[in-house]
Amino acid sequence: MKRSSTFLFFLSLTINLIGQSIKVSDKLTIIKLSDNTYIHTCENSNGLIYFNGVNALIVSTPDSDIETQNLLDWITKEKGYNIIGYVIDRWHPDAMEGLDIVHQNGIKTYAYELTQQIAREKGLPVPQTGFNPKTEIHVGSEKVICHFLGEAHTKDGIVVWIPSEQILFGGNEIRNYNGWVGNIGDACLDKWSETATRVKQEYGTAKIVVPGHGNFGGPELIDYTISLYAPCKKDSNTSFTSTSIEPKYKTSEDFLIDTEFDSIQEDTRILSNAIVIIQDSTKYVKIESPSIVYTPDEKKINSDSGSLKIYDKTSNGETLRTDVTYNRLVLYKIDDSVGLRIIVKDLL
Repeated sequence: MKRSSTFLFFLSLTINLIGQSIKVSDKLTIIKLSDNTYIHTCENSNGLIYFNGVNALIVSTPDSDIETQNLLDWITKEKGYNIIGYVIDRWHPDAMEGLDIVHQNGIKTYAYELTQQIAREKGLPVPQTGFNPKTEIHVGSEKVICHFLGEAHTKDGIVVWIPSEQILFGGNEIRNYNGWVGNIGDACLDKWSETATRVKQEYGTAKIVVPGHGNFGGPELIDYTISLYAPCKKDSNTSFTSTSIEPKYKTSEDFLIDTEFDSIQEDTRILSNAIVIIQDSTKYVKIESPSIVYTPDEKKINSDSGSLKIYDKTSNGETLRTDVTYNRLVLYKIDDSVGLRIIVKDLL
């Protein structure tokens, strides 16, 4: 009986260590998944650290140079490991904002070839070593697999698989249980569910799945992602031919607006039966809704129901990429390299 109790005590102790948090700075936290694998999380954006032997591999940078350097210092100075590589899992700032710092520290960087291409086109730092669609990186005696399985949150997002740990970093291809469809400004909604299905086929045996944002879980997060975006699949007969759009709406500083009724309440404008158009160098977005709240100072649109169309600008005009109806939408016009953030709560 005593032996059994001792075993249960050590089993409980081991389980309790999983999820243990280490505060590196005010914004950067390290979460233990196993003896060899940790999550780094900053401003609710996740990355991964894998240790083997005396070496370490990192996936995704925190979204600032300062926190990226804090992460590198924790691994090399606090833990005493040699960082043999850094994987960039997508082109968005919350995954590669600290890439310059990584290069300044002389660390080799890896990314899917399309991530390199997008970074060049946008004038961003470029990861050094490209792969297409898959590569293996050896960390000590074990390997880590980086794999592009299709378009989803962005056109270039990858997943990272650690076979020896049965841990999958799903990045922004995989969502956590937060009830939000997520930022779809650069998303390929009609392909997301199919991409997640391929992730399940390849790595559905994962014991732990780490999404790009929010809490980690198990393979049920892959199933959740598949079902979340299933309504967005396009019918096989859907036409994606180029269109010519010439909006003629009342102009605000940041948006093109057409509305039946426009009232001002403190720092917001309430638009009734409105159409709002916003565009940047690569996208054209059209929102139609019975009610829209527009906050000029924040360059923000809130809407509780309506339809959303996103077009990619091409040399021939505009090509429809997303056409959905929603229960809740928030759109920000921002000035960084992402351009537009379109956050959707629920799809109909």
